[in-house]
Amino acid sequence: MRLLRVMGCLASLVLVSALIQAPVVSSVSAEPPHTSKVTSQPSGDALASIQKHGVIRVGVAVNAPWVLRDKNEQWLGLDIDLVQQFAQDMRWKVELVPTTWASGIDDLRAGRFDLLAAGLSVTPQRALLVKYTQPYGSFALGLVVNRKSLGKDDLLTLETGAGKHRIGVLSGTVTAATAKEYLGNSELLQISDESKGIQDLRSGAMDGLIAEQPLPDALAHSYPELLHTLDVSTYGKTAHAFAVRRNDQDLLDVVNAWLIYEDAAGWIQSREQFWIHSPAWVELM
Repeated sequence: MRLLRVMGCLASLVLVSALIQAPVVSSVSAEPPHTSKVTSQPSGDALASIQKHGVIRVGVAVNAPWVLRDKNEQWLGLDIDLVQQFAQDMRWKVELVPTTWASGIDDLRAGRFDLLAAGLSVTPQRALLVKYTQPYGSFALGLVVNRKSLGKDDLLTLETGAGKHRIGVLSGTVTAATAKEYLGNSELLQISDESKGIQDLRSGAMDGLIAEQPLPDALAHSYPELLHTLDVSTYGKTAHAFAVRRNDQDLLDVVNAWLIYEDAAGWIQSREQFWIHSPAWVELM
């Protein structure tokens, strides 16, 4: 019964959107960082194709705890839970397509998948290239450091670069740009493998890791003898959302309707309780 109500609501939304809004075609002349010059997009019929084949293709890039791989190389995370439940409610199958932070937006625009789910921060520059769903959460930045390698040095030492410390940050993210602004005097290490970065942090090969919460707090909680956090909450906060191609308004309407429905039902908050408000998931990495 719940699914029938959802399907009825979504069908009405899509019909209204089709009557009042034609597809939007991107005409971007200036590309933000970490995107190549993709000038053409698929024709905007993603929803029709998904309904015809019963499969939604979702691009995923590692960004714990939103997207991660466990020790058996299985995809896990808050975003994974959300897209899998979305597909189930719509009676679609979900195909997870690996991508990277450097190429994720280009891959979406080129049609390699229909939806990008990677703990993606909302920025006006990216909105020139994709359409965001409504945000499903907002997250502050955090900094976790190795107790031994940092010693008595504090945040001021990292900001001035006096300690010549090595701070890791996930390459291609909004956090990477923020880290350059605030911690650019230290040595910033652009990492693509977050699991390897955490191993390097724990071993002391890397002195610190800056990332969106809850990763820093969860690591410090799980390894209190090795790691602790420094307060960088003043560095900023970002909202997360999924993304579709700019001419896939029908698909965007459906995803937004589902997010509104599940937010009101409290289901999204129940998954956030595990992935955002508990450090238990760290053991899965």
